[in-house]
Amino acid sequence: MSTVTPLPGAGPARGRGRPRSVAADEAILEATRTVLAEDGWAALTVEGVASRAGVAKTTVYRRFSSRADLAVAAVAQLVAAVQTTPGASLAEDIRNAIAACTDVYARPASRAAYLAVVAEAGRDPALRAAVEGRVIAPARQLVAAGLARAVARGEFGRDHADARTDLVFDLLAGALLHRLLVREAEIDDSFVESLTDAVLSVLRRSDG
Repeated sequence: MSTVTPLPGAGPARGRGRPRSVAADEAILEATRTVLAEDGWAALTVEGVASRAGVAKTTVYRRFSSRADLAVAAVAQLVAAVQTTPGASLAEDIRNAIAACTDVYARPASRAAYLAVVAEAGRDPALRAAVEGRVIAPARQLVAAGLARAVARGEFGRDHADARTDLVFDLLAGALLHRLLVREAEIDDSFVESLTDAVLSVLRRSDG
């Protein structure tokens, strides 16, 4: 069973000494995604990541407790990169979110790394819990923030906010990740508008 530290990308707390190298952090996480994409979960080792990243094995272990910790941090960094500009309406927020997700997962290595971690999480409860807390929860929070803005604008009522957040997150994440990661299909304007309309239609029915 995997051991995963509580915070994404965090190993033991550092005391006084040299500041941690941001370049090394980036190299390690990028190397982790590359190994996952090219060789799969079974080939992911701290030693292999260190070699590919051009750092010492001890440098990796100072930051991450295990290969599971590495993998979750590498995928969590992808979610953290999904940054959207708040729009003037929920429809605009949805379109912006779709565009941001498409940009982040455009790289084959990013898509393959995400799939590898999610597949392994289905077999490992500790890894699944880490993915839920460090990958899914932050992405869900982006949806919650968008719905909160819509409520503040008067687009929807405040009732059942949590249920709506789960519903919209599942609709968006399911459709986008299946299209981008599983089918590797294009996200064109027609798809964006169709998905946006579908989400809005479901929300309007649930608001009645």
